[in-house]
Amino acid sequence: MDKHYSICIGRKFGSGGRNIARLVADSLGIKVYDRDLLKTASETSGFSEEFFEQADEEKTRKGWRSLFMGHLTTHGMSANNYLSNESIFNMQSDAIRKLHEQEDCVFIGRCADYVLRDSDRLLNVFIAADMDDRIERICRHADVTPRKAQSLIEEHDRKRSSYYNYFSGRVWGDPTYYDLCLNSTTLGYDKCAEIIVSLAKERLKI
Repeated sequence: MDKHYSICIGRKFGSGGRNIARLVADSLGIKVYDRDLLKTASETSGFSEEFFEQADEEKTRKGWRSLFMGHLTTHGMSANNYLSNESIFNMQSDAIRKLHEQEDCVFIGRCADYVLRDSDRLLNVFIAADMDDRIERICRHADVTPRKAQSLIEEHDRKRSSYYNYFSGRVWGDPTYYDLCLNSTTLGYDKCAEIIVSLAKERLKI
């Protein structure tokens, strides 16, 4: 049995998933990892943190290849040593597993639920929200028009879905792969966090 537990939170863009994850982490007194994870991957692999910041779940596979080729050129390395997208994903996955072994965590995105699928102390959650609510939220935070906000939502959701589906072989957002699916429009951030914490305490014996 794993010593530590992890709560993995997938989310639709503009659903408030990051806010909810931080509320959950604060309530349980543990750390939440999103972009922070990239620092761990950098330290483990020897590649720069900036490299991983760009080669994350928001990038297309074509973008990853272009990025790495640039990294090779900058460091005087041969393009024949091209690192596959799968290798980049594996380095990030190693960082996720390392953190899970060392401490209790809340992970946001990055296929953490799939990476830790063999753990016996894991809670997988997906956060969604009504489109009108998501558009309003993006308009407010990004200071864009409703039309632009919807375009951003569709673009980010498409990239997240492509990333998750490709590396996990699953379907992003499919309830089959989550222990809990919540609508933040219906419940609000605080209630979503409360439900997640309650289930985590019950399921993970915290």
